[in-house]
Amino acid sequence: MRERENSLGRQRSRGAGEQRRGEAPLHLCTPAPLHPCTDGESGIALVAVLLIMSLMLMLGLAVTFTSLSDSQITSNFKNLTSGFYAAEAGISNMHRLLRSDNLVLGSLPAETVVTPGQPTLNPDNFIVKAKELFNKRERFPNDSAYQTKIEISEVRLPYSVSDSDPAHASRRIIYINPAHPRLGQIEPYSITYKLESVGEGIAGLNGAVTLVEEGIVDFKLLVKAEGGGIRVGSFAEFALFHDRFNPYRPEGPFVYQGMGPGDRFSGRIHTNERFGFWTTADGSDPPTFRGYVTQAYETTSYYRHNGGRPPAPVDADSQVVGGVLVAPKFLAGFDRGVDPIPPAGNAFDQARAVLDGGFTLSAGPPTNGELHAVLRAANDLGTPLPEPAIPDSTSPTLRNGVYLPTNGESLLGSGLYIMGDTDEVTLSADPSGNRQVIKVKQNGRTTTVVIDIDAGTTTIDAGNGTRTLTGIPLDRSINRNGDRSAASIYVYGNINSLHGPGRDDRGQPIPAIDSNFAVTVTAGGAATGINVLPVSGGNVTLTGDLTYETPVVDAAGNPINPNANNVLGVFASGGNIIIPSDGSAPDNLTVHASIAAFELKNDQGNPIVDARGRSVGGRIRSDVIDYVDMPYRGNFILVGGAQSSNYDNLGVYDGRFHGYMYKGMWDPRYEQGQSPPFYPGYVVDDGGPIGDPNVTAFTNNPQVLSYKRIYYGAANPVSGQ
Repeated sequence: MRERENSLGRQRSRGAGEQRRGEAPLHLCTPAPLHPCTDGESGIALVAVLLIMSLMLMLGLAVTFTSLSDSQITSNFKNLTSGFYAAEAGISNMHRLLRSDNLVLGSLPAETVVTPGQPTLNPDNFIVKAKELFNKRERFPNDSAYQTKIEISEVRLPYSVSDSDPAHASRRIIYINPAHPRLGQIEPYSITYKLESVGEGIAGLNGAVTLVEEGIVDFKLLVKAEGGGIRVGSFAEFALFHDRFNPYRPEGPFVYQGMGPGDRFSGRIHTNERFGFWTTADGSDPPTFRGYVTQAYETTSYYRHNGGRPPAPVDADSQVVGGVLVAPKFLAGFDRGVDPIPPAGNAFDQARAVLDGGFTLSAGPPTNGELHAVLRAANDLGTPLPEPAIPDSTSPTLRNGVYLPTNGESLLGSGLYIMGDTDEVTLSADPSGNRQVIKVKQNGRTTTVVIDIDAGTTTIDAGNGTRTLTGIPLDRSINRNGDRSAASIYVYGNINSLHGPGRDDRGQPIPAIDSNFAVTVTAGGAATGINVLPVSGGNVTLTGDLTYETPVVDAAGNPINPNANNVLGVFASGGNIIIPSDGSAPDNLTVHASIAAFELKNDQGNPIVDARGRSVGGRIRSDVIDYVDMPYRGNFILVGGAQSSNYDNLGVYDGRFHGYMYKGMWDPRYEQGQSPPFYPGYVVDDGGPIGDPNVTAFTNNPQVLSYKRIYYGAANPVSGQ
């Protein structure tokens, strides 16, 4: 060792220049000094390492447990959601069944027994069949499932036809035609139900969700004891309809009344009596009919002007009178001896449509209680109406004014209810957008209603500031289900002036009905029980043009725009539709509408008459009794149809014409179901063979009253459907 050290020392003693020849240079490094550690410091380091390792282990466990917990929560939520959606699927399926004919007709036996004037359905059988229909289970491919059932707590049967309690009017069986019970009856029913749908998730214990819905279903049946078919239609299907047409008994100093020179008709024409046709002295320019013409009588009357006493009716399409052939042109056929079609005897449906959009048509007149519960005054929409003294009365006791169906925030029904005579009703299509404007003048006050179809709002200005309601009027009647914006404007009284916004600088009518709006304007008369004036109200006076924003015929009467949505109906119930010839209406008056005027009828289906036994109202007429000094007013251009209880005159011919000459242009949309909303309709036998009783579902209207979601037995209310 010492020798090695001396050798190393010797090497170190050599100078830098004394490197041995052939040897590489030697580089020496001095190591860093070492710092020795004590035993205590080594223990502290070990504890720190253990603490860090423990912390990391705890974090790892926390992450693991969190992941497992999240996974479990996600699984439970997924399972619960799956159960909820399964339960909703069950509810949706039951909603479909609620609206189906299987519910309302399923309990009827193969051999149905129908007793006229009495309910047809048996409540016990109905409940049993409903449970069979609704109590079912369905499993989905992902192993989720639902179990449904129904409980019916009440089946409200209609009251019999003979029931005379006024409080039962809305739930009484109604004969289609009281004079002809064989045509059938309408039976209104109501059931109170509770639906339960239990949804089961994919797996696990937390996948059960129960949905419970409570509500009512109102539905009506068309029932006919003799079998055969029952056809429901709208009077808008007729270009011309008259319940009575007696050419030999015209009102006033006239010899004869009927359709004559210059009359041109398209569309279906019918009378429950007989038509009269006349021509000029030389037989020229006979009336022409492009649509199907029918009448209930076998014989028809023909007359030549200045031909003396009108000849007796004949069973033929023409007749030679005084050597002149009186031969109307029937281009689509003329049939005699067909079944009569009973006209509407009241305007209850039009009044009810204001309240609910047509859900409960054929339910009788709205009661005082119903009116006060749904309506609010246009000048005080924030305040509900007080409870009436006699809620069950069907004679309204509202103060004169304009009312809307609302809760103060939303529009609940479909239109306006106007109590008392109106001085003026103006309809206007806003050219700047999809908006229908309705102005009502009554007793010096003007109420303006703007229905904004695009925005879905209804704005009211009754002279004390504007108020905007959410929602617009909709047609919710049978076969419509709210698929078009449409209103019923019902006046309990007379409409003394109905017109559009006037004419432009070129003398052309400014549109009254917006392209996307449909409306029926009704004046509802009421029986007074006084012989001198047996009916109060019910008259409509047309004092200006009423035209569509989207035209439906061209100048020649050819149909255009077959899918146009603007439709107008005018209905005088118990009164007349008057086209004044005194100058208060313009010459060549143009109306795009179907217009109807029908007499009021009593509970037996007979028209209300005055002290002389003469029927009241039911005419579309002009004041041409004193015609001698009356000028020729040009054409009354009607694009649509006219229906009335009685035939009357718009003009008089005594060698020259006085008043208006009727010029009808048919709106073919009426034949395709595009009739005015809530327009008066009819129900007739379709001519089918007599056979087994016939029962048809007429309307079915489920209404949800409450909706609850239940988890693990705890009920929590949620928003309704």
